[in-house]
Amino acid sequence: MPSLYDILGVNRNANPDEIKKAHRKLALQNHPDKGGDPEKFKVIQHAYEVLGDEQRRAMYDQTGSEQDITEEIPFAGGMPFNPFGGGGGIPFDIGSLFGMFGQQGGPPGGGQPRRRGAKAPPKVHEMPISLWDYYHGKRIKIQFDRQKFCGPCKGEGAEKYEPCAGCGGSGMRQQIIMMGPMQAVSHGPCRDCSGEGRRVASVCAECNGKKFVSQEKVLEIGVLPGMRPKEVLVFEKECSDQHEYAEAGDVHIVLQEADEDIRFKRMSGTDDLVAGTTIGLRDALLGCSEKMEGHPAYPQGIVVDIPVGVQNGEVVVIAGEGMPRKGGGRGDLRLSVSVRPTDAEKSMLKSSKEKIMEVFS
Repeated sequence: MPSLYDILGVNRNANPDEIKKAHRKLALQNHPDKGGDPEKFKVIQHAYEVLGDEQRRAMYDQTGSEQDITEEIPFAGGMPFNPFGGGGGIPFDIGSLFGMFGQQGGPPGGGQPRRRGAKAPPKVHEMPISLWDYYHGKRIKIQFDRQKFCGPCKGEGAEKYEPCAGCGGSGMRQQIIMMGPMQAVSHGPCRDCSGEGRRVASVCAECNGKKFVSQEKVLEIGVLPGMRPKEVLVFEKECSDQHEYAEAGDVHIVLQEADEDIRFKRMSGTDDLVAGTTIGLRDALLGCSEKMEGHPAYPQGIVVDIPVGVQNGEVVVIAGEGMPRKGGGRGDLRLSVSVRPTDAEKSMLKSSKEKIMEVFS
């Protein structure tokens, strides 16, 4: 029977790079997808798995065994440890020994696929919306690429599997550890298949073994009149697929208030609009009308009536001139009035101070 070195066509003193290059050349020549012999390809792969691993290669050179290697464990004073107080080559399961101390044996894989969480966590995206769009509504399309599990292989990356030759499909490998005259048997996940008990025989032609395909996605976001900042629109299972989870996460679009240089603002948590204006003494005493730009319902400006005798800091409420309400109707406009005398009024007041004092005395 040829040695693993003979199979790869290298000598026993070959360095890791030489072994790697020899394997790559033979794998390309004998790959089943290129018309090679599948059985010969498996033999080449197995030879490289042993010789490409420093520890396995070292033990293969010493023992000639291609399986997990028996180790000799020395003990202080040259005496072997015997948990049963005896000797003479008695085999026992080292997993059971650890179990006596509350450490249960058993593989994480054991030939079974790893469990995945039910659903991936959501992805949160903030979207700034202008006051105009909150008032009138808007539809926004977002286009992006996401990764989805490949359909033909269901996200596995393979068209066909075969039982792992190293563990016989069990997902477990047994290792015999020599403790002097005793044999300890240890069980652990197979390194060749990572405890899954199977190996890829041929990769998926659709995704080329990547397990995912790229998919273009368009989300249409509907901002309805009357919506408010911090509202969340949920698009279920629109995130990229992840192998850690059985289902894709949701996309959460959080509406925000756009940073705008406008006169009108929305009062937080309400359907009311707030704005401010400054008028002179004459207008405060006699009342006036003022045209204000920037109201989302009035592109040409809204005319606001300020009542007679308004005071500095007073808030004038104009009913029904706020934001739309979801249930119908609209909120109010709250106009904060600042009263400041004009330069002409200040000059007049100075020149007429004595007359004014007479009036109020």
